[in-house]
Amino acid sequence: MKLRWPMAANDDTRFYGWRYAAIGSTLNALGSGFYGRGFGVYFLPLSRDLGLSHTSTSLIFGFASIEAGIQAPLTGYLIDRFGARLMMLFGAALAGLGFLLLPLANDFLSFVLIYVGIIGLGINAGFHSAVGTVVNQWFLRHRGLAFGITSVGIALGGGILTPIMAYVVLNFGWRPAVTIAGLVILIVALPLAFLIRDAPEDVGQFPDGRRPPNSESHTKSSSRDFTVREAFRTSSYWLLAAGISLRIAVQAAIIVHIVPLMVWKGLGEAHGAIIIATISFSAVGTRLLMGWWGDRWDKRKVVVIGMLAGIASVLILIFAPGELWVMMIFAVVFSLTDGAAGLTWAMIGDFFGRASFATLRGVITFVVSLGSLASPVFAGRVFDVTQSYYWALLPLVGVYAVASIVFIVIRNPRPTDSASTT
Repeated sequence: MKLRWPMAANDDTRFYGWRYAAIGSTLNALGSGFYGRGFGVYFLPLSRDLGLSHTSTSLIFGFASIEAGIQAPLTGYLIDRFGARLMMLFGAALAGLGFLLLPLANDFLSFVLIYVGIIGLGINAGFHSAVGTVVNQWFLRHRGLAFGITSVGIALGGGILTPIMAYVVLNFGWRPAVTIAGLVILIVALPLAFLIRDAPEDVGQFPDGRRPPNSESHTKSSSRDFTVREAFRTSSYWLLAAGISLRIAVQAAIIVHIVPLMVWKGLGEAHGAIIIATISFSAVGTRLLMGWWGDRWDKRKVVVIGMLAGIASVLILIFAPGELWVMMIFAVVFSLTDGAAGLTWAMIGDFFGRASFATLRGVITFVVSLGSLASPVFAGRVFDVTQSYYWALLPLVGVYAVASIVFIVIRNPRPTDSASTT
């Protein structure tokens, strides 16, 4: 079966949604390559430069996760209230400025204040959540593929920008690397954010470029829209929050420690960047494929397949020999789990509609932050005590298994479901 690119059904105007999905993908690439996945290449140089243990260095990422979680519900409300475009502009400006200030950090506290308090605030306000909201507004039938496209940016950021950052870090230090990151964000992200429009109705179009049946107006409406309160009253919402949180907890532990994990397996620091690139480039295909597949099959089942692949990848990481080619196999298998990422966020829109997407995603991000804080710190502490990642990785197999069960039992709620729980 061929993968056909969906076209707009608007006779007079080319549908803008795919353009905005591509812009969102670019923004996600910057956020991932320089901040999310990029942190892995700073890990050991930063630890040496500031004299930090693995646990303390992991805490920086943990604090960033907590900041994201605390901020996310408010950011989501502001996006729903004032639009994603405004938050993108604010976030890009703040993140770029933060990266330019980061070289001034000379100790743990100053690094945390800038990395978490300025860069994290900007990234979390203007990148992934805002991008997801734009996609959720512009797409209904093709939401899985559109989220796949934007999540490809996360993979490309890790596959292209992170290795470039790794080269700069290893040859010139982490301070020049973060300075370059700040300049790129200001030069690229700000102009792109100006081009975004929050919803198709703002420019006289419709989701997917198709006029709804019997529609005579351009009002923003959906027969399946839930209010925040209604969504909170469904078990589906909290199961979805749990499933996404478990998935990301495992991912956070592995991605943050990917370079020291490769060193533990007997490889060099530079090999960690190769593995990040392999995961990311493989995820370009898996995210598009699984996004397209999720529009044609039950998204839950596609995600479960991704979780089972995650179990296999962690087992490879634990028990397979530390040869580069074997670790690259681990990276390819792990990318299947990565490929499910866009679908899990798209399910929020599928389940609860368009009106409150950013707020509902923001609350889930808060839940996610708890696991994202705990898992890297746990892995770092286990290594500091045992000088091994074995007992840090083994529990992650069980976490993936529980996530699989959650996505198996979750069901698409009906609008009446919220009323039945009152």
